[in-house]
Amino acid sequence: MRIRGMAKLIIVAILANQLLTLAFVSVVEQIDPDSPVLMRSVFSFVTCVLLSSWLQADARRAYLVAREKGCITPVDGTHPTLSIAPNCPRRWLVILHIEMNPAIVGISA
Repeated sequence: MRIRGMAKLIIVAILANQLLTLAFVSVVEQIDPDSPVLMRSVFSFVTCVLLSSWLQADARRAYLVAREKGCITPVDGTHPTLSIAPNCPRRWLVILHIEMNPAIVGISA
C-alpha cells in the first residue's frame, strides 16, 4: 500500500514538474537563448522536490480535516475495514495520505 501511495506521489510530482519546467524553459529561451543547461536542470530538480513536499503536506492537511469532520472510520475491533465517506472533501488527497501512512488508520503495511 505504501509503495502505491509513493508511486502516485512520484507520478503526479514528475508530471507537474515537466509542465512547469517546459514553461520555465520556454520563457528562459525567449530571454536568453544561450542559457546554460545546468540552470534548467537545477530548476527541474528543485521544482520536483518542492512539488512532492507540497503534495505530501497538502495530503496530510486533507487527512486531518477529514478526520476532524468524521469522514474517516479507522480499522479497529468494531470496524474491520477502512471507510472514507464519499462526500469527503479532497478525498483523493486523503486516500493518498492513508496509502503513504497506512498505520495511522490501523492498516498494516
